[in-house]
Amino acid sequence: MNQELIVRRIYWAIIFVGPAVSLAVSPSQSFDPINLVKLIILATSGFVIFGLFLSSTTKLVSRISKFFWIYCGLFILAMASTFLFSGAPKGQQFWGSFGRNTGLLTYLSLLFILIGTALLQKAHLYRAVINSLVLTSIPVLIYCLIQIADLDPIGWSLKDTFATFGNTNFLSAFLGISALASFILAFDKTKLIGVRIGLICLALLSAFIILDTGSIQGFMILLAGIGVAGYLFVRSGKKILILRIPYVILSFFGLFLAIMGVANKGPLASFIFQPSILYRADYWHAGWVMTFQHPIFGVGLDSYGDWYREVRGSISTLRTGPERTANTAHNIFLDLSSNGGLPLILSYLALLGFALAISFRWIRKNKDFDPYFVAIFSCWVAYQIQALVSINQIGIGVWGWILNGALIGYGISVTPEAAKEVMSSVRNKTRKTSTLPASSGALAILFAALGFALAYIPFNADAAYKSADKSRDLAIMMKSVELPGTSGWHLSQVLNAAVVNNFPTQAKILDTEMIKKYPRDLYGWKILYFLTSSTPEEKKLALAKLGELDPFNPDIPKS
Repeated sequence: MNQELIVRRIYWAIIFVGPAVSLAVSPSQSFDPINLVKLIILATSGFVIFGLFLSSTTKLVSRISKFFWIYCGLFILAMASTFLFSGAPKGQQFWGSFGRNTGLLTYLSLLFILIGTALLQKAHLYRAVINSLVLTSIPVLIYCLIQIADLDPIGWSLKDTFATFGNTNFLSAFLGISALASFILAFDKTKLIGVRIGLICLALLSAFIILDTGSIQGFMILLAGIGVAGYLFVRSGKKILILRIPYVILSFFGLFLAIMGVANKGPLASFIFQPSILYRADYWHAGWVMTFQHPIFGVGLDSYGDWYREVRGSISTLRTGPERTANTAHNIFLDLSSNGGLPLILSYLALLGFALAISFRWIRKNKDFDPYFVAIFSCWVAYQIQALVSINQIGIGVWGWILNGALIGYGISVTPEAAKEVMSSVRNKTRKTSTLPASSGALAILFAALGFALAYIPFNADAAYKSADKSRDLAIMMKSVELPGTSGWHLSQVLNAAVVNNFPTQAKILDTEMIKKYPRDLYGWKILYFLTSSTPEEKKLALAKLGELDPFNPDIPKS
């Protein structure tokens, strides 16, 4: 009974974390109003789940194959080895680079959430998880309409429609996934007709917002997910089973045309191709080069930006100018392989492959159309497609890892009979009790406090920098970047303020600190070269470092 109660508490943490991470913003507290507050919620929830898991480890581990636990262990080991031996700044690896925050803390928290979701193993609990994704889209859509109407009460620096994700592409991707879930669940015949109509309306409104953003990501993953769901629907109907092969042929033909369109060829090119695709190709190329130049430990967690200039090549450098850079490969798989080397990407692919293998086994055994499994599986596929062309933004990434865990748990535990019982609202309810064992409660509280404290450190540093920046007092600004959790970006901003406002002594102090903490950051070496107080030897060293870190940049002096 204690085991089931612990699982129930894990379930409530998962039901909370997905919506909360997607919706949370902190525009008045921190300079980065999007990612840092999401990290606090993610880490606190993830560590709560881990604490609950530890309190009943022996019994819970047996719920899933040992291979799953091996893959999880290898993923953690790969991250730990990268953290220790890649040579990248430890703070940057742990909390992630500014504006991304996809470092060790984020990926540990995501893994704990995946594990917790995989352990639920009750059909009605997974039904609630996918429902929470759909419900999260409602406040997102309402906020989008407010932004479109130019009635946003928050004075964002951008006037685009991005809701709580900070970027139109991220919003587009989230709405593509949530609209897919809404559309598929509308085929649940056990739902009231009003609910089904409401789901269709949500999907259509999401499509309208995606169109307004001008980002094709949402449409691409929505159509891909519908394609997967459509195949499972055709396969489940005896009268339309004959259409399965024509459907597959037509789907592959559509996929071929889409790929041609991405390459600016074929009839869909005018709808699909965007100039940013070329830039993404540059970022993918750099990520690929980093992976095979640093195959064991990678370049460091969330440290892609430190190496981009060095490996980008002359074509990428000159395509739009040498100052176009990136701190991510815009491809989650290449981000992981470049950041952590082959061990990290292979262990991650093993977790995905484990979920895919279980899904295929479930599909072979179940011929009926189960809208909840189909929604989980199709949304998972849609997320993987999005991962090929985008960034692991925390507000979207949390759903990708939840869906991965849900596929594993659903595939292991939900039989056709159990699925039908849930669809008929005959639920296997857990006996209600409200008291956790004292040890479980203590571990949950302890790890919640640990997760919160670890994630609050960069949030506090960022909030201190925001307050100092408003004061325009250089002394206060210099104090703010002494706090733990400060990123290289914060330090560079204070250094820039010292240079622009002609404080040479302070600039030299800050630049020395910049180079010491972030030796691969080009800005520190640029300032050292141009500072009038720099010695000839320092200028010579700075010039050599600039050439080493940005070898394809024609604007860097040769001597």
